[in-house]
Amino acid sequence: MKRLLTAAVTAACTLCMGISASFAQDGPPQFRPVEMWACSFNNGKDQGDIDDVYEDLVEDMGETAYAAFQLDAYFRAGQEFDFLYLGAWADGSTMGSSLAEADDTADAWNDAVTCPASLVFASTWLNQPENLAGGPGEFIMTVADCNTGHGISNGQAAGALRRYNDYEKANGLDVGTILWYPAFGHGGAEFDFKLVHVYPGAQQLGDSFSWYVDNEAYTVRSDIVDGIVDCDEARVYMGRTLMNNLQPN
Repeated sequence: MKRLLTAAVTAACTLCMGISASFAQDGPPQFRPVEMWACSFNNGKDQGDIDDVYEDLVEDMGETAYAAFQLDAYFRAGQEFDFLYLGAWADGSTMGSSLAEADDTADAWNDAVTCPASLVFASTWLNQPENLAGGPGEFIMTVADCNTGHGISNGQAAGALRRYNDYEKANGLDVGTILWYPAFGHGGAEFDFKLVHVYPGAQQLGDSFSWYVDNEAYTVRSDIVDGIVDCDEARVYMGRTLMNNLQPN
């Protein structure tokens, strides 16, 4: 599939997953390239067919510092695709060398699915809880599109979100939080960045919702971020780890 990736030049994470580098409070943020493919099954093809491709992909990638995930939509509107494929490299140089290699899975991939949308994000952790570190498995991811206020930089917006995240942690909620900034393939994007939250499972997502309501955290969030950053309603996806050769930060 790497040649397919190269053609488009082309975003989530697992429970741990090292899919993002860290957004340090002191010093510049560290970013990892994350690819996102919006895919639909071709006529007569289904999940079993793409799972066969995944097996070949994992073998083909070998020990490359790369992680791959499939996201299936759970709560969403206006998005016409069957699933999202996400991949992350340890850094840009690893991405470059990976894309430059011959690809043995492109034909099987194109036979199973069509992926008209392909993007790359610069991904960084805003908060990576220890309880997200670990091996493969299923997870829940929420993704919202965000725009900064007039005259507000991305750095100022990230700082406001970090202050709210610090409030959450100080009051008993520790949620994996990632920022995705558009890098390649986003011509005419109507957002400045995506705000991503990762949960080990559906129960943790529900517990987070209850915490937000019970603590009236929406009032605190409004006080911190209003006028600085505005995000739309998050889409919710059920994620599955396909491979993960990345090291947690």
